[in-house]
Amino acid sequence: MFAMNWLNQKTPVWLTSGVLYGLAWPAFPIQTGWLAWFALVPVLLRLRRVRSFGEHVRVTLPVFLVALPFVCWWLSYYSLLAMPMIWLTQGPFIWVPMALLYPVQKRIGWRKAMLLLPLFWAFWEWAWLYVCDFDLAVGGPGTTQANLLLVNQFADLTGVWGLIFWAIGFNVLLARVIDQTEIQPLRQVGLRLAGVSALWLAGPLLYGWFVRAVPSTVIKSGLPPVHVGLLQTNEDPYAPLKPTTQADMLRRLVALGTKAAKVKPEDLLPDRTQPSVARPDLIIAPEGAFPLPLLQDSALFAGMRQYVQYYNVPFATGIMTPTDSTHYYNEAFVFTPELSRIYEPMGLKPGDLQVYRKQQSLAFSERSPLLFRWADRWLRPGKPSVRLGDKPVAFTFTDQKGNTRKLALAICWEQIYPATIAGLVRDETGQSPVEFLSFVMNDGWFYDSPGSRILLAFTQLRAIENRRSIARCSNQGYSGYVDPFGRIVSLLPRRAEAVGSVSMVANTKLSFFSRHPDWFPITCGLLWVVGILLGLRTANKSIPSSFLTRSTELPTLRYAVPPGQKQNDLHKIETPLS
Repeated sequence: MFAMNWLNQKTPVWLTSGVLYGLAWPAFPIQTGWLAWFALVPVLLRLRRVRSFGEHVRVTLPVFLVALPFVCWWLSYYSLLAMPMIWLTQGPFIWVPMALLYPVQKRIGWRKAMLLLPLFWAFWEWAWLYVCDFDLAVGGPGTTQANLLLVNQFADLTGVWGLIFWAIGFNVLLARVIDQTEIQPLRQVGLRLAGVSALWLAGPLLYGWFVRAVPSTVIKSGLPPVHVGLLQTNEDPYAPLKPTTQADMLRRLVALGTKAAKVKPEDLLPDRTQPSVARPDLIIAPEGAFPLPLLQDSALFAGMRQYVQYYNVPFATGIMTPTDSTHYYNEAFVFTPELSRIYEPMGLKPGDLQVYRKQQSLAFSERSPLLFRWADRWLRPGKPSVRLGDKPVAFTFTDQKGNTRKLALAICWEQIYPATIAGLVRDETGQSPVEFLSFVMNDGWFYDSPGSRILLAFTQLRAIENRRSIARCSNQGYSGYVDPFGRIVSLLPRRAEAVGSVSMVANTKLSFFSRHPDWFPITCGLLWVVGILLGLRTANKSIPSSFLTRSTELPTLRYAVPPGQKQNDLHKIETPLS
């Protein structure tokens, strides 16, 4: 009676599942994502015996309230109200798939409801992310698989939504196996669990092995690499901005930029004419690198133009551009030597430049969600709100060998949004997809907490989904290079001024996910509806479940046995079949 013994333990199942689920996130130096494969099994088995919605709530909702601090506590660095707000605004919505499980289970039975759970979970995480503007998007179970590179490579087909389906499906599979073998010895249960786990893992493992063994299936061969210089400024976003602070920030930024672009004497060949190391084709500075509005400060903008023209290297950065006293744009752009040479002769102005405006924001930080806009004066007192852009932008530049290259920039939190990044890769406004991505970040808000590690895991997921190299440039780290298979090729040290030089794989082949980022969750939603209808139809045609019973073995009790009745008859009760 393996399942019964498990469920009768003194530790509540919601606590066991909640802790395992919280520990599964990529917040630790070691990989713990495999915990998500079975974290929810105890609570799923416990739902077999639930008799009311109140009991269902008491069993399931605490799972996510326990897990959320493991996942999101680092947001408390930004505000002490972060965790209470997360419990109130994220907990109930993360719980929705479990909440809806109760009425479904009542109508079609526990076993069939379990089969439909992964479908609805994948659909719900997608729908909530794009319908609600207060989803922080860090609590989805797909994130737990972000750095399990042996099994998550099929994300280039399904996106993170397929990982959600797969991880929840693993839990459902194990729960059903345990339920079906509850009266068998532990050894037999273990063997059966090992067998079905091997089968469930086989598909992702084989696909991952194949794309790594034959990379030409997902990467276009023959494209020259791109050499990128990264500036990690180590600016503290909590430090107050004063004129002296701003001047010091600019001096250090110029020094880092010069170090990244300049060819040192020891880097020259013996004939002293050509560098022995590759000069960068592009230099990238992080979000918030400039303490002043670059496009509105003529002297600052002129200095940036002179830098680009003098070192003959394109420069990409994130910038803040105020629109009034209460609003601003969070932008990114690339300034090229070609543009610098024609800027004055053509009478161009900063407003004529092509810029990318951030399309997604961090709820409650950069602006209040629509439902909470009325409380903005208390939630974000005295803070301006970001205005969002509405379209992807791709930038072109010429590398040191004269090749035209194409990239897209994403800004900080919008790396959480799979379809947004896929739209940047496709570049529907241009003739060809971008060759690589750059994420300009400001992870200094979270100090040395697991937050930076979790956000780095999102970068790995986006790289796999779109099969693009990503140059990640953050003010305090992690800055580095993630390849199209999600592997972290290089990282600069955290919380230190540093300059990095990376050689990145270029790719113009679009993954299936990049072309169709929403196909999998929509398909899951449709299949869930079909499954519900078929389940209801079957239930309506069958004899009412109250008349269908089966015997369930209970722990042995000692009674005085009436004459003519066997002791074993008292060990059975009648329960509805499902």
